Amino acid sequence: MTKLIAISTGVEDVTMSPGEIKCSVLNMNFIHLCNKYDAEAIIVPPQNLSIEFTKSNFDRLILTGGGDINPKVYGEDLHDKTSRVSDERDHTEVNLLKIAEENSIKTLAICRGHQLLNVYKGGTLHQDINDTFDTEIEHLQINEAASRHIHDINILEDTLLSSVTSNRTVGVNSIHHQVINKLGENLKVSAVSEDNLIEGIESTSEWEAIGIQWHPENLLDDEITNDLMKWLLS
Repeated sequence: MTKLIAISTGVEDVTMSPGEIKCSVLNMNFIHLCNKYDAEAIIVPPQNLSIEFTKSNFDRLILTGGGDINPKVYGEDLHDKTSRVSDERDHTEVNLLKIAEENSIKTLAICRGHQLLNVYKGGTLHQDINDTFDTEIEHLQINEAASRHIHDINILEDTLLSSVTSNRTVGVNSIHHQVINKLGENLKVSAVSEDNLIEGIESTSEWEAIGIQWHPENLLDDEITNDLMKWLLS
């Protein structure tokens, strides 16, 4: 049976016939990946989504990248480099995670989504990498660099992620300026970067949820991108 994947989205200003208006925006590569593996996608933009949005509405969940999470969600003040905050998106995606956990819906959380998975489980974030770490890796690389391998990650043994792919060292893109600080409850680290920042987390409970800091939708031909989609839809 064809699976239905709920994919969260952000909001961007887009020029349309009425002029510049706010639109729900999703990289079409997500749709192509879902269709490649015979799955259909529904887009879930920021909205007043309640926990009563039931399991019957979707079979799998993908949380996508985007702006920063409001630090008040994890009990901190707003850093001057924290930007593009959307309380409505935070609320929507936290409720999606609640629905997924309560109904054991497989979840793939990407970049912002990976960070939100950690925050949802009680973890915290470093609000700016360069203000916290002395590293030679520039972790925020956009435009053409978003589709290139910027640095390697090491996948840790005895993790769900290590069972998803046979690779242990993987080249990834890097489009983030924040990173996980304190790990949330019932989570474990599954991958780290060359400079020892957290690049992957996963649930240790019966709920199968994987968080990854990189953007696989921009690396469509990579083996790990396809390994993750096969896992998600299995």
